[in-house]
Amino acid sequence: MNVAQEAQGSAAEIRSAGDIMSPERLGASRITSLSFSRSMLRKLMKEKWSIERIQFDLDENGYGEARYTIATPKQTFYFVVFSQYLHDQERSDRVISEKWDITFALCEGPLTPEKMARLRSDLPKQEAGRGDSLDLVWSRANRSTRLFEYMIGELTQGKQPDPKILAQTGYLIRTTAVYGNGKFGIAPYERMSKDHAFYGAFRAQMFAVYMIRQFSFELVDHIAQANNPNAVQLHAEIKRYLGVGNATGLGMVPYLISHPQLIHTWIKMKEEALYKAKQAEGTRVDAEKLLSLFDRSIAYFHEYPIAYVQAFAQPSELAGELQLLQTVVAEYAEAGTMQQQVPAQPWVTLCEIARAKTGMETQELLNTLIIELYPEIATEFEENTSIVERYDVMPQMSIRELKRIAAEQYRWALSIDFADPDEQKYFWYRSAEKEEPRMGVRGEEAGEEHEMPVNIAARVQALYQVLEKAADDQTVAEFMLSYPEHKWIIRRMQSLQGFEYGEIHGNLLAKGLLPVHLLRCKLAFFGAERFDPQSNRWVRVTLFQGAPLLEEIGTDFKDDWIFPAIPRWEDI
Repeated sequence: MNVAQEAQGSAAEIRSAGDIMSPERLGASRITSLSFSRSMLRKLMKEKWSIERIQFDLDENGYGEARYTIATPKQTFYFVVFSQYLHDQERSDRVISEKWDITFALCEGPLTPEKMARLRSDLPKQEAGRGDSLDLVWSRANRSTRLFEYMIGELTQGKQPDPKILAQTGYLIRTTAVYGNGKFGIAPYERMSKDHAFYGAFRAQMFAVYMIRQFSFELVDHIAQANNPNAVQLHAEIKRYLGVGNATGLGMVPYLISHPQLIHTWIKMKEEALYKAKQAEGTRVDAEKLLSLFDRSIAYFHEYPIAYVQAFAQPSELAGELQLLQTVVAEYAEAGTMQQQVPAQPWVTLCEIARAKTGMETQELLNTLIIELYPEIATEFEENTSIVERYDVMPQMSIRELKRIAAEQYRWALSIDFADPDEQKYFWYRSAEKEEPRMGVRGEEAGEEHEMPVNIAARVQALYQVLEKAADDQTVAEFMLSYPEHKWIIRRMQSLQGFEYGEIHGNLLAKGLLPVHLLRCKLAFFGAERFDPQSNRWVRVTLFQGAPLLEEIGTDFKDDWIFPAIPRWEDI
């Protein structure tokens, strides 16, 4: 058992920041029923949105444009797609790319001829283009080099594709960035107030990804039909299994640092939901449902196509540890005991067993499954994803109080030894090329003079060294007159009182830092799965794999689609 596991508090209590805010524990995060993609789909299904394709002007190779209308109970939106030829050598996951197979936008209406003309001109340019305040999301995607042409070939020949080949990729197209919140001049997040259809963190972005998934299905069907009028259409089971790929790099890490109150809000939502789920009675019916979730998860990780997951636990290890926990739940379902003892709170006991006998990733995976047992809990908490962030200096605060905040809330930061060169190995900066966040080796690579303020621990320590010499009864205002260079960190520390989960308890400059842990933390809140690290600095993931299809809107929706099994030939 590692140090982070030993430090974790009782499973019967809501977990503290000290329990869960290390990069390693955050990097064990997984999709839950509270993830933004899932709450968005629940809303869409509950409100029975009407989504209709109104234009599909594509040539035999799938190049052209398409439009969809999205009618919600209060508003109508439009989804616009441009598909163009892209040479294989121009296709890249990098955010600095300048050309893509597909660009798309989610917009509020109306779509006037002038608006469409502007979108045709600017949307394919992405960073070089300009949107307007009625554009909610801009994004781009590339065809999968491994799967797209294979899929068209099989459908053209009148055959469904081999599900096992599909499983190696899990998607037909992969996005490289999904932009909202004012980027390129498009709508700021403030536009989406509580009565807006896409109110809630990243729901508009997740819906746009869901729609481009639908377009990808229609795209391969169209090309196959153009090649052969007798081509078969993609089977619903295969469509349901496929998601949308995404490639994400270091840009997510500064976001976590820049929005601590928002990050606290997300983590608090999840932790309160987990705590409430663990306090449930845990009936035999619940136990049988949990056993079914174990079966599905174990099969999913046995089928996991990614052989080398680098910083993350091996899929076979996760499957094995889940099987160990499954035997505990099976005993409870049959005899009402866990390890021959009657548990007062079965899910609390199960989490304590997991903490003693399994690794961090299995523990967090178990938390996902426990929350999954109680869909009403997700409904209760799912709207708690937004906050108006305020960061203000409190000039009247005494230095005594500021010292207390530093000593109590930032104890983790004060314990780091920055005299050790390994604790200051890296620096963060933005590239001049496209303002892409990057890491450099201190003393070896250029850009150190442009270092970004991501290392909270070092700034807290620098402040604390000066605070120790200051008079306790001095005010923060008086202190800052002498030390104005510390205003930024003072404001942050004061503003995060009561936001326990706002700070990552780690050193972002350290030699041992694996940024991919922090990428996975945010991606899990989006609802990503199939984490496939390409290095310790960027990762490929899949969104909406297993999710319901557009044609299922209005049917009996069961929000129970995570960890999907590979489709069976007999079902196709």
